[in-house]
Amino acid sequence: MDPLTQHEAFLRAIYDHPDDDSVRLVYADYLHEQGDEERANFIRRQCGRDPQPPIPPADAENSAGGLPPPQRVISLRTEQLVRPYELRWQLVRRQPGHFAAETVRWQGSRITSAEPFDVFFNLVAFARVTALHLAGEEVADTTTGELFPFATITQLKPVITTAGVMALAQHRGARRLTALDLRNNDLDNDAARALVKSPYLDNLKSLQLLVGNRLRGKVWQLVVERFGEEVVE
Repeated sequence: MDPLTQHEAFLRAIYDHPDDDSVRLVYADYLHEQGDEERANFIRRQCGRDPQPPIPPADAENSAGGLPPPQRVISLRTEQLVRPYELRWQLVRRQPGHFAAETVRWQGSRITSAEPFDVFFNLVAFARVTALHLAGEEVADTTTGELFPFATITQLKPVITTAGVMALAQHRGARRLTALDLRNNDLDNDAARALVKSPYLDNLKSLQLLVGNRLRGKVWQLVVERFGEEVVE
């Protein structure tokens, strides 16, 4: 097992069993063997194996218990997934608390294919994520300021396209999703139909789709029939 994969395995175990110091101490031994004595000693001290006060490693962020506290809700940019190897090292070294993530708020460039999801669902750090917030943003349109100085005009900044929704709906990784937010993406009926036909979205407990999208005719009724009135909005 290569070093990066080994780090990921330890961190996965640590954040899956947060009350088990034995896992942290084994990781500390591994870090010591790898020459990272500073981080190893910090973990041991936080686990009560050294009377000296813990001094966080220079590259640690908000450390507690030898590692950063769990981050249940995190933000992710599409651009980060373009270089997955670099992202994996960043998560291991600077953001290990993300291994506890359950909700991801997605930002950045619009998703147009399955590629970002191929990377995302295969990352060990995000194995516990069950909620994806892919809602677009409403931003002020500054180009109309001179014409309408007293009006507040907004436009959508989508995060995902209809093609991207189709790709997600057909991705096996979507089986673990219990919440999906697709508001404000200017999606059309084809996106809604893709969700309805998906064989992998049976576990959804919350689907936010109606606001900020272009659903017409009977397609909304199809969405309600597939997922239930208590799920969709």
